[in-house]
Amino acid sequence: MYQQHDKDRPYDVHIDGFDPAQFEQHKSENAIKETLQKQIATNNEEAARQQLLAPLLERERLLSDAATKAVVFSPPLISRADTGIIGRGTINIIQGAYGSHKSRLAELLAALMLTSEPDNPQFLNFERAVMERFSICYIDTERNQSEELPFAIQGIKLRAGYSLLDLPADFRFTSIKATERSRRFGAIEAFISHVRNTTALHLFVLIDVVTDAVGDFNDAKESMRLYDFIGNLCDKHNATFLLVIHQNPGTEKARGHTGTEAANKASTVLQIGFEKDTSGNDTDLIRLRYLKLRRGKRPEPLYLQFRKESNGLDLAGADQVAAHINHRKLKADTEDIADRLISLLTDGPMIKGAVFKALESEFRAKNATIRERLKTIREEQPTMFDEESRSVRLDEFRKGRDQFYQLTPID
Repeated sequence: MYQQHDKDRPYDVHIDGFDPAQFEQHKSENAIKETLQKQIATNNEEAARQQLLAPLLERERLLSDAATKAVVFSPPLISRADTGIIGRGTINIIQGAYGSHKSRLAELLAALMLTSEPDNPQFLNFERAVMERFSICYIDTERNQSEELPFAIQGIKLRAGYSLLDLPADFRFTSIKATERSRRFGAIEAFISHVRNTTALHLFVLIDVVTDAVGDFNDAKESMRLYDFIGNLCDKHNATFLLVIHQNPGTEKARGHTGTEAANKASTVLQIGFEKDTSGNDTDLIRLRYLKLRRGKRPEPLYLQFRKESNGLDLAGADQVAAHINHRKLKADTEDIADRLISLLTDGPMIKGAVFKALESEFRAKNATIRERLKTIREEQPTMFDEESRSVRLDEFRKGRDQFYQLTPID
């Protein structure tokens, strides 16, 4: 029930059971609650900001101290022919198609880091940092644990100079195959943290294959999160990572967004694969290319062969390599032309006619062949890195009457 109080105030009403004083009190209590909630939210935001700021200020302090002293760069962990291949505290990639021996190459490098006899010729003239021992962490993601993974572990031990019965304290290994994908980051960090607590040695971590550490290797956000995660593990645990990744079938690009981001974040990207004959079939010759090398000028490709008797890789014969290189030049292979473009265009744009002339002479190819290869490179955008290790693509442009080729950095 309600009644009107005043004819001149038709909306000033009285409701049975309503106490205006109590209503004002409730309004006041709600206002106080809202004020307290806002204050709590402000305090939480400030606490979160301080939580982010504190480590940044500590890093600034450490960097300020380091920047006042002479910087002595550490020698590479792995080098070849006086060229640093894998640096300390970096992310490094081996990519290749199925069956290309990329895992075998990764295991060979892991054995090199573990062995006490690094001068053994089985290591393909790769050299390890001297006067230092390392702890090897091998994390598998796809092999079965009854035969395949034990066999790979045996191979690393034997190449490193141990027997089957030996259990080297500096060689740790596990599998995350049975771990839910959503929990694999946590599993990787838990294992590496455990190993770090047992040794003061620098960690050399091999993950084979890295795309299995994420739920969707085509998800750009997941891929960026993966490499941020691994980069932080490098700093947190004094570690260097060697990651194995599959290539997309029929292409030279590593799989999905995970592969694309790998090329951006890695210091070194190695590609391994079988060479083709004139009919397009695989030969027994394996080419190891340095797609990216942040530590210096990229060496020429390395040619290998698989030896069944030793179940390992060996350097191919000089005569066989020379004959194959001549064949590649006569073929004017797209990969070789892409590699040559990097050095041709490293100082800036070049007139298209001059590019044609240089490539025709070097590859002893017809103008039409060179044009077709350059068109393929423009359209397919194979993986290319300039001398500063930036991901680039081949572009063309016109200035006045002249047309130019140039290398354009890819964001």
